[in-house]
Amino acid sequence: MSEEENVPAETAESAAPALGVNDLKLMANIIEVVSNRGAIKANEMAAVGSLYNNLMNFLIANGAIQPAAPEVAEEAEVEATEEESND
Repeated sequence: MSEEENVPAETAESAAPALGVNDLKLMANIIEVVSNRGAIKANEMAAVGSLYNNLMNFLIANGAIQPAAPEVAEEAEVEATEEESND
């Protein structure tokens, strides 16, 4: 008789690997690094971008990360500052 046959079903199920929020955050960071390094081919960008967006939406919805401030607002502030300095 092997050891696997002696292991109760509950123990075998609890030993199954699982993904946690930290693993998902790491996956999102890896995608960011890889894309910044140009390691994603043009024909792969849509799939990778979709996966990244799904990961980020999940992490934000679960409170694991804070949503990034919209860059549009920052650009508007810079433009307003530039206009004031030109006057």
